Amino acid sequence: MLYSHSRLECYQNCPHKFKLHYLDNVRVEGFETIEAFMGKRVHEALEHLYKVRMLTRVLPLEELIAFYEKEWD
Repeated sequence: MLYSHSRLECYQNCPHKFKLHYLDNVRVEGFETIEAFMGKRVHEALEHLYKVRMLTRVLPLEELIAFYEKEWD
């Protein structure tokens, strides 16, 4: 088992939650914090940027922002 800061912090805060999440693989569906939501949108926009760049096309900033805003819908 790998030990990361988040895993250790989870165990420190609530050993039962750690067991359910990391050992029993119980996942809670339908709940997403604002931080997770924002992080996913930024990740999706950056992933799109690099995929387009790999096709040898430089993505204009306006197009990247439009993609980012579309992901909010």
